[in-house]
Amino acid sequence: MEPLTPDTLQGTWSTLLLPLDDSENIRWDGIESQLDALARAQIDGIYFNGTAGEFFSQTDEEFIRLATMVANFCHNRNMPFQIGATNPQAIDTLKRIKESRHLSPGAFQIILPEWTPLNWEELNRFLERVIAAAHPIPIVLYNPPYAQKILKPEEWSEISARFPALIGIKVAGGDATWHEEMRPASNSLSVFVAGTQLASGLVHGCASGSYSNVACLSPKGACEWEQRMRSDPEIALQQEAQIQNVFADALSPFRQRYSNTALDKALATSGGWAEGLTTNVRWPLSKIPTDEIESLATQFRAGLPFLFE
Repeated sequence: MEPLTPDTLQGTWSTLLLPLDDSENIRWDGIESQLDALARAQIDGIYFNGTAGEFFSQTDEEFIRLATMVANFCHNRNMPFQIGATNPQAIDTLKRIKESRHLSPGAFQIILPEWTPLNWEELNRFLERVIAAAHPIPIVLYNPPYAQKILKPEEWSEISARFPALIGIKVAGGDATWHEEMRPASNSLSVFVAGTQLASGLVHGCASGSYSNVACLSPKGACEWEQRMRSDPEIALQQEAQIQNVFADALSPFRQRYSNTALDKALATSGGWAEGLTTNVRWPLSKIPTDEIESLATQFRAGLPFLFE
């Protein structure tokens, strides 16, 4: 596909989750089921190997097989996709990029090295090598809220001016003040915020889209909700508050006990939008018990019926 740009990187994107059997082996038929379901939901783009995709626990062989499956599927359907190329070892992030560049993703999505907080010089040096390895494919930088280094709005502006190949960022988002401070950076970057903050980000802020945790629960519902942001923003903003409240109530018993990976898999399993979705995660992470899923599903469907219509 053609490389993405800040102008074409838009909308509601959905992640693939790593479908695992009870022995922690990947169920490749589960990948196919998720891809088919996301295409039916008419998601704006597919990405994989963020935290929900457990990039940190995959072998090189699994990474290449997964990347090839996603690329073939998306190229055949002319669907935008990104390859998450992060590896816990920075040098192996470069290896993943070089080994999958021939698959022509719209962008590579990466995370800064996490074993120690990078200073400004180190951060720039890291991006220089990643961008050189990926050329001519652009880069999207995921800066999660628990990262060792959280970039400030003025730092995003400086980075985007120095590295035109960095076309987008994935961040948690923020309040009205944060969006105002981010506005200069958003002139050259596509700013993706958390799915639960997308309506306010689109209506009042500088957001371009979301790699959506709402889409983890219901890809089709997340897409329809985004359309409502454009056609009826007042209703969409009311529904955003509803989403935030239900997510907080439903997930609060699990947040201090389980990883974000486990939470995302619980969302997807509660949504039940594809065959083979389970709460299984790879060692050493703990999974949310299967017997909790029925209660979660009931809370989400009762509290957010517009996502499941």
